[in-house]
Amino acid sequence: MDFTYINDFKELDQLAADLESFGEAHDVHPAVVHTFNLCLDEVLTNIISYAYERPAQHHIYLAMRLHEGEVEAIVKDHGKPFDPLRDAKDPDINAPLEDRPIGGLGIFFCKKLMDHIEYRRVDDTNTFTMRKRNVPDLPEED
Repeated sequence: MDFTYINDFKELDQLAADLESFGEAHDVHPAVVHTFNLCLDEVLTNIISYAYERPAQHHIYLAMRLHEGEVEAIVKDHGKPFDPLRDAKDPDINAPLEDRPIGGLGIFFCKKLMDHIEYRRVDDTNTFTMRKRNVPDLPEED
């Protein structure tokens, strides 16, 4: 399923509804839909907040796929280049809160929650891909 959003925070509600629809249509486990909602909300929030110099309307594209038991999300935008995997440093989660700089936690959590994440810049397009198996992560038993 393909979706298009504009760079407006109001679109995050539509994103959540679209992910629910995708999950229902493709029998995606609700925990996996929830994980994608958390991560894609973070990715789109970063694009809306930082990708564009001028406050004009821009499009953000999302392709959701289910293939061989994996859910895949591909986000594309034409904002300025930014590789969150390389350019955003992992936060020191052991540091006291008052010593931590703002930012970086969202992508850090996406790295932990997803099975695969990659970024590519091709021509003038940022492409951010995330994949996760269509099974919930279960807590390990002792």
